[in-house]
Amino acid sequence: MRHYLQTALHWGIRLAALCVGLALVFPAWAYDVPLSESSIRDAYYLGTRATTLGPDFLREYTQNVPELKVGRFTSVVRLETPFSQVAAASAKKMGFSAQDVVNEFRGKPLAFRISMDICYKIDVPENAVRVKVFQNKKEIVPESYDSSPYYPAADKYTRVSSIGEKVEMEFKPNKIESSTLLIVIDTPDGQHAEIAFDLRALR
Repeated sequence: MRHYLQTALHWGIRLAALCVGLALVFPAWAYDVPLSESSIRDAYYLGTRATTLGPDFLREYTQNVPELKVGRFTSVVRLETPFSQVAAASAKKMGFSAQDVVNEFRGKPLAFRISMDICYKIDVPENAVRVKVFQNKKEIVPESYDSSPYYPAADKYTRVSSIGEKVEMEFKPNKIESSTLLIVIDTPDGQHAEIAFDLRALR
């Protein structure tokens, strides 16, 4: 009996240590604004582990859109929450401590951003794609909306045509809730796509 209790205690301690370690690397997700000092520290620790996390670093903030593509180029939608922006910035800051990052971002307003590379047709008209964002069946109007032609990557000796639009949207972060965010894309030639991000699973 005593041996059993010692074994259970041993594995209980190891399990608790593992849970603490995972909590440090992958903090509990949920979209929250404004960022508290604790949230900024979480973002810092996630960002500084970017090299060890590899391609999984902020992967959940990006989605491909297979319905909209031209050849080998597929449309992509990216979210930038205030939390992910701090994490990305921390990944680039060499020699910064968690407190340095807290001092830099504490009280600093950071917009909620959506960026899109929308590929759907060669030689498309400018500013023709229509993008709307919804939460809880209500449309959220962005503070800014910028559109420009999207050109696929090519070397400097190759002339390429635009194959869609690059769209940048910014929202006040307190207008975004911790629920499903639905992005609806309609192209002028009748193509349609819907992309959902669950902000209950993202910070």
